[in-house]
Amino acid sequence: MKKMISSEIVRTCLLLLVFLPLFHACSKKKEPVPERITYDPSKPVVIDHFTPDSGGVSTQMLIYGSNFGTDTSLIKVYVNDKRAPLIGSTGSVLYVLVPSKAGTGDVKVVMGRDADLKEIKAASAFQYIFRPSVSTLAGFKNERGESPIVDGDIKIAQFEEPYWLCFDQHKNIYLLEEYRGLRFIDSALTTVKTLFRVGNGLGRPRTLAFNPTWDTLYLTNDQGDDRGISTAVLTPASGFTRWNALIYSKQCNGGDVQPQTGDYFFNSYANGQVYKWDRATRTVKELYRVGDNQWEFNIQFAPSGDFAYMVAVNRHYILKATYNRQTRTLEAPVHFVGQRSSNGYRDGVGTSALFNEPHQGAFDEFDNFYVCDRVNHCIRKITPDGVVTTFAGRPNQPGYSDGALRDAQFDRPVGIIYNKENGTFYIADQINRRIRTITTE
Repeated sequence: MKKMISSEIVRTCLLLLVFLPLFHACSKKKEPVPERITYDPSKPVVIDHFTPDSGGVSTQMLIYGSNFGTDTSLIKVYVNDKRAPLIGSTGSVLYVLVPSKAGTGDVKVVMGRDADLKEIKAASAFQYIFRPSVSTLAGFKNERGESPIVDGDIKIAQFEEPYWLCFDQHKNIYLLEEYRGLRFIDSALTTVKTLFRVGNGLGRPRTLAFNPTWDTLYLTNDQGDDRGISTAVLTPASGFTRWNALIYSKQCNGGDVQPQTGDYFFNSYANGQVYKWDRATRTVKELYRVGDNQWEFNIQFAPSGDFAYMVAVNRHYILKATYNRQTRTLEAPVHFVGQRSSNGYRDGVGTSALFNEPHQGAFDEFDNFYVCDRVNHCIRKITPDGVVTTFAGRPNQPGYSDGALRDAQFDRPVGIIYNKENGTFYIADQINRRIRTITTE
């Protein structure tokens, strides 16, 4: 049986043929010049409808109506108040492309110039479809499965143990490689270089955190001597290539900076201690202990500075601690998501969810927390209400493949950061020896 084709589809296809010459201006064959139709400001501009009614970035949209004219310099089109590229007009049909990150909202046409502008909205809203995907920014293995440390052009750069990530104010990326040192990826994403190698008392760098004025980079160091370095600092004066010891204690898994006040908090694995560094007296104060001995966890502040998550890596759950702005300290944490000392994989709410060595996380604009679930080989999303879902990767299926969020594969992802300006996550995919990205467009 032949499929019935609607008159709307036929008309759309014919109109696309009308607009096709606009994409072949460089063709040797001279195309016919479309009929010129003048916009009449004394008459109303009408939007009858548009098609399709949903889609993602660069979706081809036709807006049907009247009195548009063919002079595209007089026509502006918006989808949910974001300017849409206008390809052409027949006078009664506009051909536009859906802009990036438009979101769901009104389709609007603005006609004319200066004081004579007319604004017309369509009767229905356009439904924006979100299609994130996973890709590879940098890194690769050779034919023997090896990946030495290689600097230079990002296309040839290689990594051994990508581990923890952070941005500076310019969106340059600083990358720790566990047991190896600190790497740097410029904000243009073109060049990789090594800032320093481990040694001289700093052998296992664990986390990075900038202070609010971007002139101090705190670097935690995990080692077993009370007289050893637990936190070092780097500054722009050396290009972040030389570090100086700041705090001495043993087995520090992580530290972070309150993003408004600059207060620095760090931990110790030995007895689950949480400490605050007093910059004025240059002394350390123990605040409390979050668990029993050998409690591996890191501290990660939300951008608001109102709270921090304490991610218990080897206990497979996450605590939440409120920041008290009067006392300028982190209050004792409460159990938030995951089950203490019970590893596995399960989406759910609060303590019904299961993780397997959660590690670094990244906050989006709405305080959702995207955490690398290392041994489950995926990225989990945690809402402010404690709802845990799987964001990207195939749980318990390690491997390497790009593509749609749940089709892509990771192998022990550890570090993650988020750039809200371009809606992109950057992920340290440790065993794949690569830096991966998740783009929301």
